[in-house]
Amino acid sequence: MTASRFARALAATAIVAGLALGAAAAAETSIAELTFDLQALQARIAAGDKAAYASQAERIAAIGAAIVAAKPDVWQSKRETDAVVIYLLSGGQPRDVVRLLESGAVPSSEIPLIRGSLAYALGNEAEAEKRLKGIDASRLPARLAGPMAFAQSVIETGSDPAKAIALLDLARLLAPGTLVEEAALRREIMLHADRRDVDSVAQLARQYASRFGASIYADSFLQTLAGALAQTGAIESAANLDKFQPFFAALNPDMRRVFLLGLARAATVSGRFEVAASAAAAALEGVAADSVEAARGRLYESMARILTADYDAGLAELRSVPQTKLDRHDQELLVAARGVAAFLRQPPESSAAQPIDVEAVVKADPNDAAAQTIVLAEAALGRTASLAAAPKGTL
Repeated sequence: MTASRFARALAATAIVAGLALGAAAAAETSIAELTFDLQALQARIAAGDKAAYASQAERIAAIGAAIVAAKPDVWQSKRETDAVVIYLLSGGQPRDVVRLLESGAVPSSEIPLIRGSLAYALGNEAEAEKRLKGIDASRLPARLAGPMAFAQSVIETGSDPAKAIALLDLARLLAPGTLVEEAALRREIMLHADRRDVDSVAQLARQYASRFGASIYADSFLQTLAGALAQTGAIESAANLDKFQPFFAALNPDMRRVFLLGLARAATVSGRFEVAASAAAAALEGVAADSVEAARGRLYESMARILTADYDAGLAELRSVPQTKLDRHDQELLVAARGVAAFLRQPPESSAAQPIDVEAVVKADPNDAAAQTIVLAEAALGRTASLAAAPKGTL
């Protein structure tokens, strides 16, 4: 055998040996240790680690395979059965746990908790509520307590939002710095927005930005929040918007600008023009004049201004917005806004109050963002146009 062939053979032997040692080490790792690693990985996701996010699915699949392959005596340990619950509440595959239950290896005392968590993972809230509602999450092992409180909150949301909020508070207390806390903050903020509790939303949003502003889920959540605040009326005035200044200060400049533009747009289409103008003006601070962000901010701001005594300046700004800088939806919004602006200056006899086309609002395809935008914008602007055209003494 030549020296080179001997070297290749030696290297191949070393690789095989290494793989065997790795497999043996994996086999010795308990389900509890694997779920501990998963929770640590998810905490990194909450901190903004994209590599951790990319590896999450693979990690979950590995735990599922380990559950299926585990020997029956493994499940005599409550630490291991609790790990199955953590797996389910952390995004694990229900089918792996179904196979475990079918094997008959789980002690009868642990089956109710696992079945309740399985029902939750499958979206069977009635079954999950029956099995999980009476559990005191604060008395569970530390690694299970936060996920359980979060799951219980989801179950309670439809029937008792106040209790759901209290359980989210508990989940955050029990699992600080984890994906559970990050998700609990997101969910609690939206529940308070639905209740139009602007003070709680502002306070919790600041906490979210400070603690989880880099989260993998932050960008999407903040876009959703901006729309919800305008649509629900949680922010219905410039005074309410001012309550969010600590939140804005906690965001990095790019995220703050994106949030304010999203809020300005949502407020525009919802007919909350004072909020739209204030949010757009704040978003325009420090923005390059020829940027896409500047074009969007000027569009939303000018749409609000044409409905005030500052109509002429608003119209001039609306006409100067570069259409090519806007996406398709905002281009159509710009066209609609220019049409309404022209309507507002028609002679009084031809600008008599026009009824809002409610049927068009209802029938607009909810999957067609452009159609929704145009119909809602025309409805909101038309309402103001009708008031402007009404004879004195009729308001």
